[in-house]
Amino acid sequence: MLKRAALYIRVSTDQQAKHGDSLDAQIATLKDYVSTQDNLTIIDTYIDDGISGQKLYRDEFQRLLEDIKKNRIDIILFTKLDRWFRNLRHYLNIQEILDNSGVTWLAVSQPFFNTDTAYGRSFVNQSMSFAELEAQMASERIKAVFENKIRKGEVVTGSVPFGYKICDKKLIPNENAPIAKDIFKHYSIHNSIRLTVEYLFNEYDITRSSRTIKHMLRNRKYIGEVSGNKNYCPPIVDKETFEKVQNLLDKNISSIAKRTYIFSGLVVCSCCGKKMTGRYRKRKYIKKDGTVMYYTKKVYRCNGNTYKRNKCPNKINIPEEILEEYLLNNIKADAENFEAKQKKIAVSAPEKNNNSKILKKIERLKKAYLNEVISLDEYKKDRKELEQMIVQVKPKETIVFKSNWFNKNIESTYRDFDEEEKRFVWRSVLKNLLVDPHGKITINFLTKN
Repeated sequence: MLKRAALYIRVSTDQQAKHGDSLDAQIATLKDYVSTQDNLTIIDTYIDDGISGQKLYRDEFQRLLEDIKKNRIDIILFTKLDRWFRNLRHYLNIQEILDNSGVTWLAVSQPFFNTDTAYGRSFVNQSMSFAELEAQMASERIKAVFENKIRKGEVVTGSVPFGYKICDKKLIPNENAPIAKDIFKHYSIHNSIRLTVEYLFNEYDITRSSRTIKHMLRNRKYIGEVSGNKNYCPPIVDKETFEKVQNLLDKNISSIAKRTYIFSGLVVCSCCGKKMTGRYRKRKYIKKDGTVMYYTKKVYRCNGNTYKRNKCPNKINIPEEILEEYLLNNIKADAENFEAKQKKIAVSAPEKNNNSKILKKIERLKKAYLNEVISLDEYKKDRKELEQMIVQVKPKETIVFKSNWFNKNIESTYRDFDEEEKRFVWRSVLKNLLVDPHGKITINFLTKN
């Protein structure tokens, strides 16, 4: 009687590939074995690439469990026991499922492992314990090597901060060190990433993104420190300036995090074609009684004005509220055309497919927990990670669900949306908004390809 065989292959690191455990090597070994057996037929092949044996939640492994429960498999073949598991508790939980389903397994390169006898099961358990211990020790060895290098002031990554170079495995300041120091000084005085980016370009002809500058300002290597070594490398910035910069960055986090620009990425300069980015403008006015009041509003300004050279002639700072009102008024005037275009907008197939895959993973994870394959803590941790992955596609689905608001009372419905919803509404229907130096706005809708 033919047995239905499932081939299970796993590689977690490039290092394993060097020791004959590459995916191709494992597949070849398993197929060669099956070819010598008259009573085996391959049902499916399950490949987990780049996944640790310490982890239970592997995509292909979970698919394998589903097929076991559907009674599609009689025997599981893998090359070595450590390709199957390196965690004893996970192994025992899965073994119980296999026993209940009448499914056996075989490590074809280690045929001395068997679970038919009490001695054989005990031997497997001991081997699993040693495999788990070996994995933990390997992790500790790698960690110890890194910690030792850090204690000696040696570089442990290929990333070198601006203003430093590697010499004899250590970081030392290079010719750009004075510029790096000046960046910290400039930010400490002006408290603006944008102005610091402009200053760097205008003064030194060096272009860096705001994200890069912010990351640089947070890097403690500039005061000679890393975690585990307070004297890791020669400092470029004095501690007083560095701590002042950290305080300024921390104070800016909360206010920046709350800012949502509903036309982010959509407003384009009609002169140079660059994006017009959102920013807050603070203004003051004096009441009749002499009281000075301040207010802020969001405006969009052409990025072509960031640097001194080749400046764009478009100097306008167009308020977000003007763009909103213009759009709502023009949509009212041409509602049928707008609705027709909106009906063509849908959540993209890749996002739908991705969302579906993630939901299936969550369902498999739940089954693994209910079958006592994983602990409650593991279930909660992995579920949280998966749910965070689908947050990005939910807003667009919400907007598609609300698409009928365009053919009703547009303005009143729109006013009920929060800023995030407004943002996704416009991104779902607009290609861009062109703005000229005189404030003339041209609407370009998305069209179906």
